[in-house]
Amino acid sequence: MQNEVAVVLPCYNAEATLQRALNSVYAQTYKGLRVCAVDDQSSDRTLLVLAANAHRCSYVSQVHRGAAAARNRAIRMSNSPFIAFLDADDEWLPLKLERQISLLKDQPHIGLVCSRCVLDGSTNGDSRIFLDNVPRSGRLFQALALNCFVFTPTVVIRRACLDEVGLFQESLSVSEDFNLWLRIAARWGIAYLPEPLAIVHQRPGSLSSTIADAERLRSGIAALKDVQTNCGHLPSPEAGALRKALGKRFYFYGSFLLKSGDKRACRSALTASLKLQKSNWRALAKLAMSFLPAALFRPLSNFWRRAFGKAPSLDRNALGTDA
Repeated sequence: MQNEVAVVLPCYNAEATLQRALNSVYAQTYKGLRVCAVDDQSSDRTLLVLAANAHRCSYVSQVHRGAAAARNRAIRMSNSPFIAFLDADDEWLPLKLERQISLLKDQPHIGLVCSRCVLDGSTNGDSRIFLDNVPRSGRLFQALALNCFVFTPTVVIRRACLDEVGLFQESLSVSEDFNLWLRIAARWGIAYLPEPLAIVHQRPGSLSSTIADAERLRSGIAALKDVQTNCGHLPSPEAGALRKALGKRFYFYGSFLLKSGDKRACRSALTASLKLQKSNWRALAKLAMSFLPAALFRPLSNFWRRAFGKAPSLDRNALGTDA
């Protein structure tokens, strides 16, 4: 069991939370692991925290390149058959790896296992994201494409998955994790454990928190387009789910651009949404609104908000899944 699991830990200005994350790894009931940490050019004392843990943690530092590049480098630091992901902000509960590695060993067709998690230490915060109707295991591509129920710090995967589908796409500023989970789900079974096994904390200054909303939305679209390109073998129902998910992303982006006042770009995004989802009447209505003069646009926009609520352009699926 020696180092069966590589714990991939990207770090960026995380001196305040990194030791907590590491301690949660050390507290695992499953012991066949090794931490592989990559410091993404932090400007605080993150490297000093890693150095203090050098007896239990392998680490390197690199020029700032973002979460995907940091995770990829950490993956390459080990040849362990299983890879678990933890962000420096977050923490695991003690039974996490024991539960998940046992499942992966018992079910060789499962390539990725994830679980519920608790948000910010709240005992019921997970219910806002993880729904009771998430399927427990199997070919879950359709469910995943339409509702990303996977939080990165809950994931353990087989290295064989990465040998088959590749690593994180470093060109994506966010949604690089969602992109990889979908590429795995297109070829492997996925298992979802309904018990919370990780705690996810929201922290300003994390690897993805400084990325502008417009870039997050564009990256979300690019992530799904990449899946379309690399998973052309998808059966019709799964391909349909991917088109629907991409149509929603274009709608979110078009809604954001409409609110921002960039009407030309808004029309392009909403037109792309309608090509993928012809029945999306909200996209059609907002496309029509984009042609209105300013004197009419503002009152209609106010009416829209009163009638339908805030446009869902900034939800988790739209903006990317990095915690």
